[in-house]
Amino acid sequence: MKTNLRYQNGFLYEHHGAWYVRYYQRTPKEDGTRQLNHACKHLGRSKDFRNISDVELCRASFMQTINRDQLSANSRITLTSFVEGVYLPWTKEERRASTSKGHHEIWINHIRDRVGQLHLREFRTVDASRMLRAIAQANDLTTTTLQHIKSVLSTIFTYAKNEGAFDGANPVDGVLIPRHAKEPGETHAYDLGQVLQILDRLPLPEKSLVATAALAGLRQGELRGLEWTDYTGTEVVIKRSIWMSVVNLPKTRASRDSVPVIPALAEILDEYRKYMGNPEVGLVFHSGDGLPICVDRVGRQVVRRELEAIRLPWYGWHAFRRGLASNLYEIGAQDKVVQRILRHSKPHVTRERYIKVFDRTVLDAVEKIQARIEELRQAKEDRRQLELKFGDNANVQSPAEGGFPPFAPIKPPFSHQSIAGSVVSC
Repeated sequence: MKTNLRYQNGFLYEHHGAWYVRYYQRTPKEDGTRQLNHACKHLGRSKDFRNISDVELCRASFMQTINRDQLSANSRITLTSFVEGVYLPWTKEERRASTSKGHHEIWINHIRDRVGQLHLREFRTVDASRMLRAIAQANDLTTTTLQHIKSVLSTIFTYAKNEGAFDGANPVDGVLIPRHAKEPGETHAYDLGQVLQILDRLPLPEKSLVATAALAGLRQGELRGLEWTDYTGTEVVIKRSIWMSVVNLPKTRASRDSVPVIPALAEILDEYRKYMGNPEVGLVFHSGDGLPICVDRVGRQVVRRELEAIRLPWYGWHAFRRGLASNLYEIGAQDKVVQRILRHSKPHVTRERYIKVFDRTVLDAVEKIQARIEELRQAKEDRRQLELKFGDNANVQSPAEGGFPPFAPIKPPFSHQSIAGSVVSC
């Protein structure tokens, strides 16, 4: 039987100079059943809190205790009840909106219909392994997508352990990705020459958007959240990211940093600012009504059309960010420098997922190897010619080694034996 469980946020309100939170609480009755009643918790006097954010933190901390106690009382809770009643509501409150949406879609599309009425505490590694194999057989998914599904399932049990709803080791940790799953597609990056081709064809508003993505490496949400107060002329400071209508902090702590603006980008942004009426505040890229621009729509309706005109494929906005990493690497920038400009928290992410080696770079490297081979062959031939010309004398430096040309040994006019013979005959 499915266990009914609902994650409570509580209702926060202020009354007579104090803050309270109202919630539901089940109380036992004489017949052994439990009745659902309203309960209320005094959080503190209004003057004891600096702002509403402090009150919200206090409310969230108290309600986590209430929800944890509710979980402890339901040791036979099903996985479905826990995810839909506790985990997914928690992601909406504690995680980025895009992350919460992604976890919700993975649960609905791939996991929910495969767990049935399995209880949370009965879930084993073999259950997760069979589930991933079944998902891989029923859908043409890549190993990357299967890894995301595994990650969501693992996070569910990590949160359940933290809330006391599950004990023991996380059953998803040892699950293997099916080896016959489809390999992920190749990612792409635009090189500097392609970027300049694209910029030359775009109208000024779209040109400014693409230039900021390609020459400063901003993500889509960061482009939508960029404001004029963040731009100084020599750098942009990344303070926010907008996903749909939700304003967030940037993706990671490392992402909340400044990015240098090269003169070529500054020239485009300054021209765009003048075109927009020299605004001092507000969003840099907006749809004309002050709302953040739809970057995806610009890519589909404007940038893609111009790319087709010059026979370049549209790889999406992230190809500009990968292109910046690859272009920096091509001109000799160290991995740590590229990581800092792209604001990644870990250097291996930059190396493995963003830096692409362009075809001409590969050809240049091979040609350099060929040139070096020819140099070595020529040096070897020069040494051989010197040996033939001056004799095989290892103690004498050749002209190529900085010495003087060796001289042939001078033979004496007669031998010591001849001298001895002459003396005896006398």
